[in-house]
Amino acid sequence: MARRPKRRPIRRSPQDRSEEVTAQRRRLDAAAQGLLEGRSVDQLRSELHDREMLLAEADRASQLDPSPTNLANYRAARSQLEVTQRAIELAVGATPAT
Repeated sequence: MARRPKRRPIRRSPQDRSEEVTAQRRRLDAAAQGLLEGRSVDQLRSELHDREMLLAEADRASQLDPSPTNLANYRAARSQLEVTQRAIELAVGATPAT
């Protein structure tokens, strides 16, 4: 007699994502600290403006042609913008509003 195949266990994402959020925040802070080295607040603001323009361009490209490459470029531009924003918050000494 043939065996019945066993069902695969269902993987469910945990309800408590605090560890994941904390790890993501640490990565963001580490990248922002790296960006802070040797830059003034004015330079960071200028870089923020540049990255906002890059994000807008990546958004436009991914809207016109949603290829995996364009979507990856959009995600990279968004994360770079977030790092720059966090670097400015750290430079000014402000805490993020959550």
